[in-house]
Amino acid sequence: MWEAIDIAGSGASVDQTWIDTIGGNVANMNDGVTPGQPVYQAQYVDATAQAEPGNPQSTGDGYGVQVQAIVAGPAQGQLEYDPTDPVANAQGNVEFPVVNLGTEMTDLVQSQTSYQANSAVMSHATSAYQSILSIKA
Repeated sequence: MWEAIDIAGSGASVDQTWIDTIGGNVANMNDGVTPGQPVYQAQYVDATAQAEPGNPQSTGDGYGVQVQAIVAGPAQGQLEYDPTDPVANAQGNVEFPVVNLGTEMTDLVQSQTSYQANSAVMSHATSAYQSILSIKA
């Protein structure tokens, strides 16, 4: 029973990281820079199965998930013509991060749903454990 809580907890942890990266992407999507300057790079979570504790060579099936890496999106932004922007270059162009709001919102719904499911599993497993403890022989 503890394994169910551990596995769901690892899933909730990955989901929280996913939600945090989405928040960062949305918060920085309108951060324009002068073309040629570093632009914000969107971040994406790369998750993988966890290995068996004490056995890093195992396939990881049945032991939960973990964040393997936070992958950066494209370093090259997208140019937009806006000569009124204070960071526009002489040609009136501003470079913005490559972040698609529709994709980010879809990912947010998926990550929230997964987080809720993992939280429900932890709650039900805890309730089952408490029920076992309350059984009188």
